[in-house]
Amino acid sequence: MILILSCSSGSREADLAYTAAEAPRAMMKSEAASMEPEPLMVSNEDSLSDSTVPSETADEDPGRKRIYNGSIGLIVDKPEDSRKALEKLTLSTGGYVESSYSDYMILRIPAALFRTTFKEILGMGKVSHQEISTWDVTEQFADSQQRLTTAMQTRERLYALLNKSSDAEERARILREIGRLSEEIESIRQQLSMMENRIAYSRISVSLEARLDEGYGRYDIPFDWIASLDPLYPVSDRLKASVKLNPGDNFAVFEKEKSYIAEDAEGTTLFISSVDNEPRGDASFWQKALEFHLSEYYESAEDVSINIGDKEFKGIHFISKDREPYQFIVAVFADGKTLHILEIFTPGGNKDLSSLMKDLEEGEIR
Repeated sequence: MILILSCSSGSREADLAYTAAEAPRAMMKSEAASMEPEPLMVSNEDSLSDSTVPSETADEDPGRKRIYNGSIGLIVDKPEDSRKALEKLTLSTGGYVESSYSDYMILRIPAALFRTTFKEILGMGKVSHQEISTWDVTEQFADSQQRLTTAMQTRERLYALLNKSSDAEERARILREIGRLSEEIESIRQQLSMMENRIAYSRISVSLEARLDEGYGRYDIPFDWIASLDPLYPVSDRLKASVKLNPGDNFAVFEKEKSYIAEDAEGTTLFISSVDNEPRGDASFWQKALEFHLSEYYESAEDVSINIGDKEFKGIHFISKDREPYQFIVAVFADGKTLHILEIFTPGGNKDLSSLMKDLEEGEIR
């Protein structure tokens, strides 16, 4: 189918304030019903109030279908011990570990236990960032169910016509249409299954950073939006552009206005959002900044150029250091005072993204 950080200063930051001569100054083909997600963000190390997380005992409208996503950054003494503790906690809730990497875990928690589990994780280290988002997919889910019903009914009528027809050409046309509808039905079923799973099991992504004596870490990067990059969260909750994309039948589009958010059944996510272009730089400037500040965290970091319609995004294609790595692509398009940021995450280190890139080329951003 688809942080708010405060950066601390220090000697390392001064070292990274490289000169201008060396580097930058300071990367669904079927329509889904539109939604109005309710982004909920908590700034760096603020306390988590009850109003920022879904209640386990009450829901203002239990008939609504909502997806809860949480993101936490922890600075810990021993990341490996923390990974084991997080896995134990997740299993104790009846949830499961979706993915586990050297410095990153994706946990799936029963929705009813999302709130208490999120709070418990916050106590497992020094919190560098925390964020919660809520997506209301009620209308999209109902729309997909209706499209599934319509497609199945239409296919049944075609089977009835097929049984009555003796004309070879007509039978061939009917069979082609039955084949097309069968593919559409399977795609819609996959989308519904993915949404049902996301509704039942909330996702919490946890990044683990070892505590360093010198006190410098990823969240001290002098550019807030680069420091706050999270493979499962758009870097911003605003989109100062109109985006028209068809990322493929396997993708479900969750949001198209405040930011563009899509995900497929295999866990590949696609985000497009906007941030201020500050300090002012072009796409090449930010491509170099991404590589300079983030390449040490990944096994490889290669320049990449991606087109959305006639707009060229420049960025970096990262591959994680894990035995079974993930891919994370961050690319930017500079539009005056605004940066449009494209983020693609896929848990498959060898997954071919050429089809998605072709779909992006056929899209449009204005």
